Amino acid sequence: MINRFLLALFASSVICGARSIFAAPPSAPGQSADPADQVVLMSFFRDQGKAGTFLCVSEDGLKFHPLNNNKPILPPGKWPGQGLTRDPSVIFHDGKFRAVWTTNWTGQVFGYAESEDLVKWSEPVLVSPYPAATAPDDLPRSLWAPEIHWDPVQKNFLILWSSNPKNTHGFRTFACRTADGITFTPPKLFFDPDLAVIDAQMLLDNPQPSDPSAARWVMVVKDERDIKQGGKNLHLTTAPLDFSKPWSTLSPAVFGPGSSVRPEEMAEGGCLAKIGGEYRLYCDAFTSKHYSVAKSNDLKNWTDLTPQLAMPKGVRHGTVFIAPRAAVGWLKAGMNP
Repeated sequence: MINRFLLALFASSVICGARSIFAAPPSAPGQSADPADQVVLMSFFRDQGKAGTFLCVSEDGLKFHPLNNNKPILPPGKWPGQGLTRDPSVIFHDGKFRAVWTTNWTGQVFGYAESEDLVKWSEPVLVSPYPAATAPDDLPRSLWAPEIHWDPVQKNFLILWSSNPKNTHGFRTFACRTADGITFTPPKLFFDPDLAVIDAQMLLDNPQPSDPSAARWVMVVKDERDIKQGGKNLHLTTAPLDFSKPWSTLSPAVFGPGSSVRPEEMAEGGCLAKIGGEYRLYCDAFTSKHYSVAKSNDLKNWTDLTPQLAMPKGVRHGTVFIAPRAAVGWLKAGMNP
């Protein structure tokens, strides 16, 4: 079961989900209200993540085109033993882009950088959220797939990731937060459904736009267990905006083995977005070596859109996000799209 005490402890720091594409709720600052002024972007890595973070853009969330002549927009940090740029997550808030990423297969750190236009970036920072006094059994062997979200209630950024401390049975979702990209709070256990899950990512959603009180969080996670145990697929869970109730029980599989959408494909790196009133779920079909996407109107019944999805070659686990067209430097005159 979910650790209700930890959830209650964290309820005072309500979290904001990842960007809501073309349907940004009123509480998502920094986004244009005019859908015509917005573009869909996706940060991603290639191969093992040694080259840096790549970026592609789309008008409809289905046909993506590479930016920067298909070259990295953000190089790896120069840190011994932590020089990868896997699983990059980028958001746009208050006129600035912020990125986090996995820096290696092992370790207790992640990368962080900022940009005003996705072209020029701050010097990457290697973030060590675990205090030096952390007990050895509480230190994870790895820190994977950080996802950054803006929290409109606490007015700071919350970063989720997957870790596997010695005192847990498999991966769980942890979180820290920062207001300035300089100081980061110590990690807290964020989500524990009593089974191994990774790649948690959230969407700020309001299924009833005319009723602000209906706002909620929707989170997608990967069941990391073996297929024979019911895993290697994607599941959803929801919570009210004020966290007056814990996360709901994980849904049946919505993508991958055991689901109705591409049950023959193992899936990871799920990313939820919303285009108009339609939910989109993107994921890395890693064993099939391509990306997939499905749509839904109710988060229960899904339709495969993968045949319509066009992406640059070699896209690996990234995050779909939205930003005003004018904020993307690569789309300005003189920049190669």
